[in-house]
Amino acid sequence: MCLSLWETKMVWINRIIPPLMVFLIQFLLVDFLSINMIRPDFIVIYVFYFSLMFGRAPGIIMGFTIGLLSDLTGVGSHFGLGPLTLSITAYLTGYLNGKYERLLPYVFHLFWIGIIGFHFFMMTYVRFQTVMVSDWVEFGMKWLLSFGYTMIFFFIIQFFYPVREASRAEIR
Repeated sequence: MCLSLWETKMVWINRIIPPLMVFLIQFLLVDFLSINMIRPDFIVIYVFYFSLMFGRAPGIIMGFTIGLLSDLTGVGSHFGLGPLTLSITAYLTGYLNGKYERLLPYVFHLFWIGIIGFHFFMMTYVRFQTVMVSDWVEFGMKWLLSFGYTMIFFFIIQFFYPVREASRAEIR
């Protein structure tokens, strides 16, 4: 009985502490890493890995929750944009859960890079829609730079915990 209660507490601790740590890193550290108003998005990296390991439904709940938390604290610029885009990203990433062995490796990697790129396209489109109407090149550069800057951190994380390992993770 006591062991079962302890395991239940550990599951909750393992699912609550990491998103709070990622949120604090995003909230406190991202301004120091900002280059010409282009900022990395650590929250989308966490939501991607979470939904890749746990599946669509838990990923959508995590993406919506952490997106809402970031919008309520002022990390996001448009209220509701964070939960929407993170939920869509988690939903699309949930399809890749356990699919690394079934898909060709380059197809699998193109899918997840495309999902992250689509996330940043949605964010950039809403934030800079007037720029898109007036100058497509500047809009494309804003999208590419924000996507690329986050992907640099994503590829650094790849050295420690590759996406193929997260896709094969057996989580209870």
